[in-house]
Amino acid sequence: MFDEPLPKQADLRKLAHRQAHFKACLNAASMPRLAGAVAGGEGTIEVDLHLGVDEQHHRYLRGTVDCNTQVVCQRCMQPMPIQVHSDINLGIVWDDDQARQLPKSMEPIIVGEDELVDLNEVVEDELLLSMPFVSYHEAGECSGKQRYESTSAEVRQALEAEKQKNPFNVLKQLKQKD
Repeated sequence: MFDEPLPKQADLRKLAHRQAHFKACLNAASMPRLAGAVAGGEGTIEVDLHLGVDEQHHRYLRGTVDCNTQVVCQRCMQPMPIQVHSDINLGIVWDDDQARQLPKSMEPIIVGEDELVDLNEVVEDELLLSMPFVSYHEAGECSGKQRYESTSAEVRQALEAEKQKNPFNVLKQLKQKD
């Protein structure tokens, strides 16, 4: 399938036996959790998924997900562009015992006996896991009014004052005498 929406109710086991292939272009606004994590709830998501069965008879869901969107810079609180990429390599299993038997290169996706899976949620989960925890512009590109340097003179002075106030300095001096 090419550039069609991803199925909202898919039996992954049947799709794996049919060697299904999905290629889609989605909007981040259609994924509520992702829309809440990006600036303005906007972004373009390109999905390329393959389902199949490998040589060891493991059913799999493999592919890539790329998202071009904007997030808020934590320094200046302005939107900044970001590209998120995720390689998907999931093993389709029924229970925890089968999940333990998967190769270490595969993450399990546990589906019940007649459970249908929303592939949009799988894609959304993978994107959220691949997003950086904190985003910020490069130091020269940030429009923030403050400069964020790791050790300014004021900070160094405050740290030295704290070191001198430390009650354990007496113990440190006693240890050095030995």
